[in-house]
Amino acid sequence: MILQNYIFRHVAVNTVNITIILFSMIWLVQSLRQLDLVIKNGASLFDFLYISILPGPLWLMMIIPMSSLIAVIFSFSRFTTDKEIFIFQFSGANIYLLLKPILLICFFNLIFLSIINIYIIPKAYSIFKSKQFELRNNISHIFLREGVFNDLEEGLTILIDKRISKFGIEGVFIYDTREKNKEIDIFAKQGKIILTASGPIFKLIEGNRREVALDGKQLNELSFKNYTINIARKNLNPKFRWLDANEKTIVNLLNESDLNSKAEAHFRLAYPFLSLTLPIIVFVFFFCFPKSYNNQLYLITTSLLLSLFIQLLLISMRRVLINNPSLWFCFYLIPIMPVIFSLLLITFKNNILIFQNLIKQNVHK
Repeated sequence: MILQNYIFRHVAVNTVNITIILFSMIWLVQSLRQLDLVIKNGASLFDFLYISILPGPLWLMMIIPMSSLIAVIFSFSRFTTDKEIFIFQFSGANIYLLLKPILLICFFNLIFLSIINIYIIPKAYSIFKSKQFELRNNISHIFLREGVFNDLEEGLTILIDKRISKFGIEGVFIYDTREKNKEIDIFAKQGKIILTASGPIFKLIEGNRREVALDGKQLNELSFKNYTINIARKNLNPKFRWLDANEKTIVNLLNESDLNSKAEAHFRLAYPFLSLTLPIIVFVFFFCFPKSYNNQLYLITTSLLLSLFIQLLLISMRRVLINNPSLWFCFYLIPIMPVIFSLLLITFKNNILIFQNLIKQNVHK
């Protein structure tokens, strides 16, 4: 029991640490893609952190199987280097006792990833895409910079002198050529951006509005105390957007007639099994191939290449399923069959060790 707790603690801690490192790296790279969107549109730091962390559950699904694999490699490489593996074997512990803590971690990861896949990813990714869509298509283009000509769309340019609040501004100039037969320029002392269901509008206070024909002839001019102008993009329908596959639940994907959706559903159901498959493969290399003890580089390289091959095979099955829908079960065979072969190999190796021990006992007698 002490030995199993020792192995469990090492592998679990390494898994968590590696997951945090990989998650941080992915977050840093992905957040840079959102940083440009947030900075250009004047969104807050909270908006940036919020939108950058929402895809996190999807990253965890992709990271944890690989982090478990690397954790087992690190842990058992250390055990091998420090000769602890020989101590494990000389203590009388069989392979199954050494495998038990690894299986416990694998099953925990499998359950955790399944919950993330079924419940959390669709909700979190839906919020992420909605927030991203909102910033890009409704709110993002109205965060105007001071002292700069802001082109909101073709034919609509706005210059502001000063921002007094998030949506309040002073000193407004608007140049509007969206109507082909005339040009409109507007000056106002103050303005306020108001968000409506049909898009953002400008409420201007104390200013002048002038219309000029294309030939330079002034059509009319007026002064106003309050004036409203629509600054929503005409080619935008903010109420509609296509749903990403990650926003849909697995049930919804399976119920759709589109084969791409069905392939995505089976992929998401099968991928968590890699958190069971990959660590067991590494364990097999350490305990079923004794000659590898003195060749750590060969062991690690072979384990990683085999794991990478299984992952690529699982990913490529999405394309295969589109052309051959009846092969959906292959999604589950790819991660499960290596586990079965690994357990058979471990059983065979354990029986050999038992047989060798019996021979040694008879010789000593």
